[in-house]
Amino acid sequence: MVQVNKYGRRVVNEKMAYSDRARIHGVYDPNRREYPNLLLFMLYDDAVARSDSAHVMRHPIPMPGEDADYVITGDTWEDLAANVDGRLATLAGHVAGTRLDPSFVPNLVATVARFDELARSGVDLDFGRGEAPIGRAWHGPIREGSPNPTMAPFAEAGPYHCIILGAATLDTNGGPVIDAGARVLGVDGTPIPGLYGAGNCIASPAGEGYWGPGATIGLGITFGHLAGLGAAAEPVKPFDL
Repeated sequence: MVQVNKYGRRVVNEKMAYSDRARIHGVYDPNRREYPNLLLFMLYDDAVARSDSAHVMRHPIPMPGEDADYVITGDTWEDLAANVDGRLATLAGHVAGTRLDPSFVPNLVATVARFDELARSGVDLDFGRGEAPIGRAWHGPIREGSPNPTMAPFAEAGPYHCIILGAATLDTNGGPVIDAGARVLGVDGTPIPGLYGAGNCIASPAGEGYWGPGATIGLGITFGHLAGLGAAAEPVKPFDL
């Protein structure tokens, strides 16, 4: 499986954690004045499609025999590209008019050849796929004979399959910055008396990082506890109607 942009090129380590991988969709190309990765195209061969593994990381690839209208199929890379571009035409109003570039097929052929070479060697020299522990942990059954558990060469003949990918909102956070005691900081960086914050209504203490499933819950509980301790220790303030 690879993910390519509308030019038929890999642009990301496909096995990165979703919070990091999804950022590639928003990369702007100032030379072409466009977002070339607004949509990515997840391509896989029939060995993947026919696998009976129900591993949790299989999604969105359907199980064998399941009908999924978002899966596009072609007997060759050329057929698949034509079918994908046809689907994009029907979705034009929802995908900012994105279509495959005329260079898609020749670039894709080169991309797959390069990927196959890297898969056989076991080292992804382009994007480091399979090097990070999380990429290996969040992975299904290893293809027999693959030196890199996250990579395997494509079948030499089709059918081939595609699922169109776009960025989505899974979780959000942002807002006031807090200190280590969960006190909300003013624009000058000093705590605002009596004001505390925790959870997804504040700027995440994790910054740009994501430590795994439940990270936002853990941070909410931790800083909510600190906020409660801090608020309870505040001196009683007069209250006037």
